[in-house]
Amino acid sequence: MLSWDSAASSGEQAFLVGLYLAKGVFHFLWSPLFFTFKRPDWALVEVPFLWLSVLALCVLLRDWSVLASWLIVPYLAWVNFAAIQNAKIVRLNAPFAKAAG
Repeated sequence: MLSWDSAASSGEQAFLVGLYLAKGVFHFLWSPLFFTFKRPDWALVEVPFLWLSVLALCVLLRDWSVLASWLIVPYLAWVNFAAIQNAKIVRLNAPFAKAAG
């Protein structure tokens, strides 16, 4: 891992692990919300947390590895694409309205 090799201390390595763990939690929450529970509305509420965790990686990894930071950018683009699709599905199917009624 590019950023791991550049970390000067175990504290910096722990911080990097925390960043990746946060992103991982939000990444793995989205699929069950959307597919298993069939709640694209809940998945859409979770998307900003996923997006922010990926953005945090893009920004904060620059302190250790500019290349590692840039390598996360396509993932951020994919999250943007998936979020747009998720929002469109919510709008077309109106699960919030169905849940309230």
